[in-house]
Amino acid sequence: MVVALVQRPISDVRPPGSPAAGRPTAREAIVHRVVAASDGASGLAGKRIVWVLPGEALGGAERNALDLGARLVGQEGASVEICALSDRPGRGRQIAAESGIGWHPVPFDWSGGRRRKLIGLLRVAVAIRRLRPDVLVSSTNLPNIVCGFVRPLTGARQWAWVQCDVLGTERVRKGTFEWLLRRATLVVTGAHQVADWLVDELGADRGRICVIYSEVRLAAPLEGRDAWRERLGLGPPDLGVCMLGHLHARKDHATLLRAWRHVVDELGGDGIRAVLVLAGRPAGSEDALKALAYDLDLREHLVFAGDVVDVGGLLGAVDLAVFSSRSEGLGRGATEPMAAGLAVAGTDVAGIREAVGPDGVRFLAAPGDARGLADAMLALLRDPALRREVGAANAELIRRRQSAESTTDRFVDVLSTTANGHRE
Repeated sequence: MVVALVQRPISDVRPPGSPAAGRPTAREAIVHRVVAASDGASGLAGKRIVWVLPGEALGGAERNALDLGARLVGQEGASVEICALSDRPGRGRQIAAESGIGWHPVPFDWSGGRRRKLIGLLRVAVAIRRLRPDVLVSSTNLPNIVCGFVRPLTGARQWAWVQCDVLGTERVRKGTFEWLLRRATLVVTGAHQVADWLVDELGADRGRICVIYSEVRLAAPLEGRDAWRERLGLGPPDLGVCMLGHLHARKDHATLLRAWRHVVDELGGDGIRAVLVLAGRPAGSEDALKALAYDLDLREHLVFAGDVVDVGGLLGAVDLAVFSSRSEGLGRGATEPMAAGLAVAGTDVAGIREAVGPDGVRFLAAPGDARGLADAMLALLRDPALRREVGAANAELIRRRQSAESTTDRFVDVLSTTANGHRE
């Protein structure tokens, strides 16, 4: 039987030890302390920023927004509120609360006729207007589209559109999408290939696009390597490989599983046992993947780990990362393992190619090429010295390219310029 590793869900309640009624919340204490310390020095001090996200489930876009929001509150003295277009449970609300960020679910469903969409858009507009934003920020396609329609009704003087992928949308016609994009004060992307896509496919003005990589920060491991390897069923001589990515159709776990069958067979011939760990929440493709894993007889060589909280601990327990996907902006499934000093094999799509850099492209395989992906993994798994060399180079690349100074600081500067009524 394929192993399923289940972690205790985090409830959406105030953490233990929170202040009693009548006392300042953690959020209020953070804001008051920073505003007092900044004495108005920051261009964002006292500004009200409303960030519109799809919901509480944590993908790369949501994590980036929460990391940036924490910086805006904790160091810049801004007030940040999240408007979530779904009320389905996830970890986003608690992470926001821990950083002093407000959370406001406003469920919105794009399906249905025009009247239903209009009512939904008005509800979102009213909810945002009540938060009195100086700046509106939106991340991912649905929030970007919604904010494009409602921004004039929200009272926000400026609006930053954050483009996270190159998937486009079927919710509106291409011409409408282009029109909404032009209405944004500022467009931010997390990768050069995303900026190229906006210009080439949607006719965006390159002069209005800021490319700002996301900072990569891994929390300290909650458990050590030995504890994690024991949980994953990895003995001292075994090799562990992991993929970070939610189980949905935009990732390509199916090609990875077929590649993994080749890896297991060839390493098994050398007397080596290997285990693949899929770390990500179920998001629509989990049943098909489990059926495929059964058909491929991967029972002893595969772990479905679920939505892993202790990402740093997991990465410290495995020997290699793999990232198989159909399309990416700049995939955190590649950059986080790189930051942890792991070599990465993966799919040769633009967002992963940009993530691993020129030296990492040799370990990428064409989309859908299970044999090629297996060969890339085998080249690294069979050569410990090569894994260490590539892993060290990956960590250095992330340190240089995605440090706080070149990512978060840059975003704060751009947002400050926008919030004060200027364009770069």
